[in-house]
Amino acid sequence: MSESPSSFVERSRLERRAELTRLARDHQTDIGIILGLSWLFNGTQTHVDYIGGLDTSKIPTRLAKLVRSVPWDVRRSNAELATKEKSVLPSLKDALVEAAPVDIYQEESAEERRKGRRSNYRDFAGILAQIDTTVIASFALDILQARHEKVHNYSLPPLPFPSVSGPSFGSAHVFYSIEFYDGTKWIIKIPANGTPDIWDKLGAETMRIEALTLNLLKTETSVPVPEIIDADSSPHNELHVPYLIMELVEGQTLDRVWFGEHGEDEKKIKERRTKVLNGLARAMLQLGRYEFERGGAPMFDGEGYLVDVGPLRELDVQAMVDRWLDNEDCEKGPLYTSIGPFRDAAEMHTGLLDLYPCDVEPCVGVDRLLRLLIDLIREPSGLGRRGGKDKKKKGFVLTHPNLSMRDIIVSEDGTLKGIVGWDGVRAAPKSVGNEALPRWLVRDFNPFVWHWRPPAEFWRRKNGAGEEAPEGFNRFEDAPWVLRELRDEYANIMRDLKREKGLHTDAEEEVDVTKQSLVALSLDAAARDPRCKSAVLRRILDKCSRASEEFDFGSIVESLEDGGQLDGYKRKCLEKNLTELIDRGYVRGAVVW
Repeated sequence: MSESPSSFVERSRLERRAELTRLARDHQTDIGIILGLSWLFNGTQTHVDYIGGLDTSKIPTRLAKLVRSVPWDVRRSNAELATKEKSVLPSLKDALVEAAPVDIYQEESAEERRKGRRSNYRDFAGILAQIDTTVIASFALDILQARHEKVHNYSLPPLPFPSVSGPSFGSAHVFYSIEFYDGTKWIIKIPANGTPDIWDKLGAETMRIEALTLNLLKTETSVPVPEIIDADSSPHNELHVPYLIMELVEGQTLDRVWFGEHGEDEKKIKERRTKVLNGLARAMLQLGRYEFERGGAPMFDGEGYLVDVGPLRELDVQAMVDRWLDNEDCEKGPLYTSIGPFRDAAEMHTGLLDLYPCDVEPCVGVDRLLRLLIDLIREPSGLGRRGGKDKKKKGFVLTHPNLSMRDIIVSEDGTLKGIVGWDGVRAAPKSVGNEALPRWLVRDFNPFVWHWRPPAEFWRRKNGAGEEAPEGFNRFEDAPWVLRELRDEYANIMRDLKREKGLHTDAEEEVDVTKQSLVALSLDAAARDPRCKSAVLRRILDKCSRASEEFDFGSIVESLEDGGQLDGYKRKCLEKNLTELIDRGYVRGAVVW
């Protein structure tokens, strides 16, 4: 006897209820969906079925990739209709910050620090599983014992066990501090991707180059770098990870003191900054003795002598962003690629761009604009003078890979104590080399990392009389006019030091490398990090625009993406205004700060 339609519907509903319960249990979804459709046509049966679920808790996270920051209202219950709580959906920019390291300075609450540490433990889980602090302590003690016996030339009784504290986290490394009974302090630096399954020859060579560069600078210059105690670029050792053990440089990172304490005298802050810039310029100038004909990573022979330039390991931000877009819950460990060596400066500036050729129209226009501006960078050429003698200048110079405030260790009064973070040290074009501005002095040309906003008076005028500005606004950012003054100060310090040491170039020298690095460093950041490419280019064009000579980012990109060229007159005006921006630090009549 056939089943009636009503009983069939009831049985189907019962089975769907059971399936919905299973979906919620096994897949943690709070919305379950079951759809089915069957039909018979000319004796042929067809069936379409869909079973799936949706976790609504992840919707805001996924939308953060697609939408800009927009206020929205949350109403807790009918009893609270009169009280609305304002929330902000994260912007695409805020979300992309999570994909790869970004140099942002801010004061964190205790809760934010706890969240940050939890995130670091998750992202560095692989390498942390390899590390045993007891083994580190025993290993370090053996090294110290051997060093002491070498000095005293006889065996010593066993020394007390050192204490090991940590971990602390960098963007691509894990650190542990080691303190011995006599107050001696070391620090061990371990790469985040140093597990045996993913550590490769390029990473090992990069670590070897860092150790040998630090040893070179320690023995041949007075650049304040930490002494290398021991190093092994292979994970096949007693610690089961590649490592650098260095002396611990006592002091504070510059980002802790640059902006001063709340309410600190501005004159004292300015004096400290001047002292920092003087010490830094003296140190960086010494790198000029190491010049190269090609750009890339410095190469050392088997005996540790600097002999040539080879491929450079570069952080692949594009790959990290692509990984994050596929899965925002992925680990945030660094991804690297190999580029170079390079014959000329423009080739090195565009090395990462060439890895990801553009095939989408807006992307093509932005890429062509970036390459156009890079072509306008003027590299120094000809003869320079060293010690009163003419010297043929080479195009590349030994350079810190990405000098930020966190790589500068200072005392409370601003005395330079150490420069760290040499992983990825390179032979770079002179335009972004050792005489370039410190990168934090050009932050205003990269809106992706620069968070300064107009002062409190502006906010009160805009929001209504008596309304206070957001608390802590601009606490860790300098205003554009302050950065311009600091750039001029650093350029003057560098020029005076070069004259003092007999390193000043001939009077005919046409390029002030320090001043030009304002634009060169900004374009370098745009080429290395796709997240800030459009923002940097738009900022440079705005800075070069006058009321009578406007360079609209959108229209220029549109003309370039169609295979067109920048109008000859407009290109000439852009080149002229760019030169003025470099020489003066601003363009007269410009419409932006």
